[in-house]
Amino acid sequence: MSTNTAAVYSVQKKKVKVFPIACRVILISLILIWIYPVLFSLQTSFKTLDEFFANIWALPHTIGLDNFAKAFTKGHIGEYFINSVVIAVVSLVSIEVISVMAAYSLARLRIPHTGAIIMLCFAIQLLPTETIIIPLYMMMSKLGLLGARYLPIILAYVGWSVPGTTVILKNFFDTIPKELLEAARIDGSGEIRNLFKIVLPLMKGALSTCIVMNFTFVWGELMWAKTATLTTVKGLPLTVGLMNFKGEFGTDWPLMCAAICMIVIPLYLVFLFLQKYFVSSLTAGSVKG
Repeated sequence: MSTNTAAVYSVQKKKVKVFPIACRVILISLILIWIYPVLFSLQTSFKTLDEFFANIWALPHTIGLDNFAKAFTKGHIGEYFINSVVIAVVSLVSIEVISVMAAYSLARLRIPHTGAIIMLCFAIQLLPTETIIIPLYMMMSKLGLLGARYLPIILAYVGWSVPGTTVILKNFFDTIPKELLEAARIDGSGEIRNLFKIVLPLMKGALSTCIVMNFTFVWGELMWAKTATLTTVKGLPLTVGLMNFKGEFGTDWPLMCAAICMIVIPLYLVFLFLQKYFVSSLTAGSVKG
């Protein structure tokens, strides 16, 4: 009987060891799948066109910034980069300000039908972007906004991002003790002052999470940006400008990879800068006490 028990215990112990090893292997494999295209673009960006066609997978013979300089100047990546920065900054500031105000109102003020408003935000967020583009394009066209620089892109990004951001921030606002705000009200502090002086300093993690998520969307969105700039060459963002690197009879792949790296690097920098707050917001509330 004791032998059988020991055998069963040994089998269970092996299963316990196999599971974490399998999880690690799967996670490492997924990381490699996601990282390799970026590494491939990075190594290709340092090659010449002859080196690229000689051996696609080989490392570059020399490391230089010629392709980056050429993409920045002759490929107009510098102009597209500035356009994307303007679009991203204005969109993010508008999204965060509107969403913070809306979320605080829904969480802490007595707004009628709060549940219905939250459900409406969820319903809007669940709509695929592709189903909205044609009606949105027709509406922008009738309003005469399609020829304006940046405006149609920014308005669409703000409209798409505010509902989801409001729901996220509202959930975080609900975790703040009511007694804290009531004590401030007793001391004569108004709602606006409560929001900026008391609540927002406690919301660094939530705000950082929303900034990272919204920046990733705004910086990398292509479909609406391409549609909104069909009738103009002004204010093209990086994602649309990158399509100009594809020639009629051929493509300079090292030059395009250099441009891709210039698009991807800001995403990593933003995440690394806000990683501390982003991770803390994801783990907030996971441990009691």
